[in-house]
Amino acid sequence: MQKKRALAWRPSSMRIGAAALACLSLGACGGSGDDEPTFVDTSALPLQAPRTPCAALAGTSIPAAAIALPTSGATVTSAALVPAAPEVVGAARVTHALPEHCRILGSIRPVDPAAPPINFQLNIPTQWNQKTIQVGGGGLNGAIPANLAAIGASGSPISGAFPPDAPYPLASGYAMFGGDSGHQVSSTAADWALNDEAWTNFGHAALKKTHDAAFALVEALYGSRPRVSYFMGQSQGGREAMEVAQRYPEDYDGIVATSPLIGYTAHVVHKTLLAAAQTGPRWIPPAKQATIGAEVLRQCDSLDGLADGVIGNYLACAARFDPLRVAQPYAAIRCAGGGDTGDSCVSDSQIELLNQMHAPLRFGFELANGWSEFPGYELGRESEGGWLNITPQPSLQAQPALGQPGATVSYGILKDPAFNLSQFTVAAFQDRIVQASALIDSTNTDLSRFFARGGRLIIKAQGSDYASNPHTVMRYYDGLVQRFGQRAVDRHVRFYMLPNGDHNGGVQSLPARTAEPQVVDLIRMSTDWVEKNVLPADAPVVSAKEALPPYTVSATRPMCRYPAYPRYVAGDARQAGSYRCTVE
Repeated sequence: MQKKRALAWRPSSMRIGAAALACLSLGACGGSGDDEPTFVDTSALPLQAPRTPCAALAGTSIPAAAIALPTSGATVTSAALVPAAPEVVGAARVTHALPEHCRILGSIRPVDPAAPPINFQLNIPTQWNQKTIQVGGGGLNGAIPANLAAIGASGSPISGAFPPDAPYPLASGYAMFGGDSGHQVSSTAADWALNDEAWTNFGHAALKKTHDAAFALVEALYGSRPRVSYFMGQSQGGREAMEVAQRYPEDYDGIVATSPLIGYTAHVVHKTLLAAAQTGPRWIPPAKQATIGAEVLRQCDSLDGLADGVIGNYLACAARFDPLRVAQPYAAIRCAGGGDTGDSCVSDSQIELLNQMHAPLRFGFELANGWSEFPGYELGRESEGGWLNITPQPSLQAQPALGQPGATVSYGILKDPAFNLSQFTVAAFQDRIVQASALIDSTNTDLSRFFARGGRLIIKAQGSDYASNPHTVMRYYDGLVQRFGQRAVDRHVRFYMLPNGDHNGGVQSLPARTAEPQVVDLIRMSTDWVEKNVLPADAPVVSAKEALPPYTVSATRPMCRYPAYPRYVAGDARQAGSYRCTVE
């Protein structure tokens, strides 16, 4: 068995071949002809009507044998036919029309009676197109995704991936389903994670169990199983999307992952260490964040050819602020003498904290899949706040108020909610960190089974996302290219970077806070790729679009495939044609 080795990675490195660089600059990437994987031709698939009345499914039992992973079976707790609903234009957003559909709620029973069940929901239109979309969760999960009619609408786990004027997938005939990942508490009191079965369900097993239960119900209702299957999710749901591509690839034809929290163990460990360091003189008060943000903009804004308050050249900016270099990127705003003399500068102690944030965390041992470090965080939007996540100033030895990352470490990794995370060290908990990494990190680059199926994967990350880390996703993609070669990866994967975007995909020009292009229809891109063999563009156009009719577009810009970025060339800066995707 070949030993997996750690990948050395810095954000300034672009380990990608000359041919790939050329194709990204010229906009001609991807295989063609015989090199393309087989697509699922659905053009002749008729809409199906149910063979069994919706309400008749209430109380139905799903045997354990119908679910590939261990359970005690499942039960349909309710099934009701929901009438069609017209479009409603509200004060802030539009609720699009919904078709008549069967809403099914179910519960998957655990093997361990002390573990919580997995609750799930399946919405399937009366006129079904024989396709399904499984929706990932968010945060620590604990609830069924809020809107299984639309991916991208209010309360749904994929923001910025669904235009405000697009019809809901349910209205297009897709069955939509998702679950709570095997616990019913979405707060940061994660007692459920102390149970091994619940913790494994959260990591990945609930995804497969929910999939199999939903497919069994589709077959019971329509007499046939789905012909095409998708998974789509953001944040924790994005990690789940990557997880199913790695663990359960035979179940999905197309996958969309936005802001994916892969490398999750290292992510929450780094957050914990960073929070514990923010005591005494190292703490950075919110009043200083505007000063830091202005300095980052001063050094990075024009690296993309245009000073517009949007950091487009994200790799060049990360390289400029590399804390491992001798030059100190924060020297220009260093307080005179190095002490804290006010909000218009940063002290030496605060610079140490900033460097810790941007530097890699090196574990000194291997995590799952050969990883051994957490890449440092990115830059941009510092003036918006929230990127350090610690307010007010914590006292020495106090338990950091960490929310989701702290709950994951305390309950999931350490299995000790009473432990004071200010005392946490990597060396003291190596075994538990390694165990958690194997369960929840979603960093396995062996997608050979997914590729063999002909699967297509679209990944989107944001350049100024501090709730996850785009550098981790870049490193994962680099690993795919190292493993399979650029040409093979191009046949199955599209990875896009949205510069200056936040965790939910929003982009603003700072300090004016004007909306910048951010809306793109990743769902249509995925379904067209899987079902029509339409290769996603190397530079799809994103737009700044109003949420209400007539959905006015105020600006457009290309969203480039990593490692390219949109460089301003000439012309109207509000038009996509004025930019080109380049790595130069």
